[in-house]
Amino acid sequence: MLTVISGGCTNSGDSARKDGSTSSPSSGSPSSSTTKATTTKATTTTIPEPEPVPYPTPPGVKVKTQASGFTITETSAGEKPPQFIVASFDGSGWHEKWEFWRAVQEKVPFHFTGFLSGTYLLSETTKDTYVGPGHNPGVSSIAWASADELPVEIDDLNEALDRGDEIGSHFNGHFCSGVASPVGSWTTADWNNEMDQFNSFITDVDANNDIDAKLDLAPGDIKGVRTPCLEGDPTQMYPAFQSHGIIYDSSVTRSGLLWPQKDEQHSIWQIGMSTFPMFGGGRPVITMDYNFYYRQREASSEGVTPEESAADSEQVLGTYRDMYHAAFTGNRAPLILGNHFNQWNNGAYQNAMASFIKETCGKPETYCVPFIDLVDWMQAQDPAYLADVQGLPAEMGPRP
Repeated sequence: MLTVISGGCTNSGDSARKDGSTSSPSSGSPSSSTTKATTTKATTTTIPEPEPVPYPTPPGVKVKTQASGFTITETSAGEKPPQFIVASFDGSGWHEKWEFWRAVQEKVPFHFTGFLSGTYLLSETTKDTYVGPGHNPGVSSIAWASADELPVEIDDLNEALDRGDEIGSHFNGHFCSGVASPVGSWTTADWNNEMDQFNSFITDVDANNDIDAKLDLAPGDIKGVRTPCLEGDPTQMYPAFQSHGIIYDSSVTRSGLLWPQKDEQHSIWQIGMSTFPMFGGGRPVITMDYNFYYRQREASSEGVTPEESAADSEQVLGTYRDMYHAAFTGNRAPLILGNHFNQWNNGAYQNAMASFIKETCGKPETYCVPFIDLVDWMQAQDPAYLADVQGLPAEMGPRP
């Protein structure tokens, strides 16, 4: 059943460069190679770059190995499915945050999905290349890159792809409710227009900005999306998604922890975030950093002390732990966790996610993978087995 969706971050959530920070990304371009050379007098020593921690192979019949290194297996009837954790980051445009999460990958087996905003592939100088549906050229509710940031952003994206992370689409102008022509009002033709422009920004990033750097990414590599503010009408956007080769959508939120379902009309997996009670009690909240931020601080860091932020971070970490325990001991539904590259609430949400990833990924029967790995795993299972796990009741709160 298709429903109009809403929730998640607001325009203010992505407006500061990048995704919530008033700091500028570093203008120093990182190396995208896998080794670096250190020269001392007459000798040169090649030092391998740290690599992500490899995944163990789940039980079952091997089907294929993903770009992340995760091996998909077909789970036998009567066996519990793997416990998947899928972390993702909207916007994905801040060099220091790419470095932060790469460092986490060097500690535990963990890959993620970055939902890229197309505005981060244009600068203030070239922004008129974008014409959002119902908007004038060069209008966006979120930031553009600066000219010197663009090569850094391209290097970060290419390195992520080389390491086995996934890039999806967060579209372009991030027009949410409250602005002219928000995404919730768009027609299928509008969505087609928006997606065509996003694809052109990927393909033509060098020509659009008069630079040499190119993305190692083609439109056909984009398999999943998350809409701005989780808004949009599936009856209008799903036909456009299907025509652009999209096979999953992480916009439709769900009550409790349960297995994803497929919209058979458009062959799109609906893998949105869940609502789940926050640690310590209270009504359920969408499991995204901005929603935690709004619940705890009404989306403002003004006057919040480091001690208060640390307490907020512990509450979010406790929520993640409750979710994991409920799913792992219950229906094994994937945990879908959404974040941004941000420093909201003195870094409370980044710290909570990082602590949870480091303490949980690599536990027995637990796999922290990008969305595409979860989708490919579901599609590799016997349909009767998958239907059985999809039919399990949702985990609505913590388990004893």
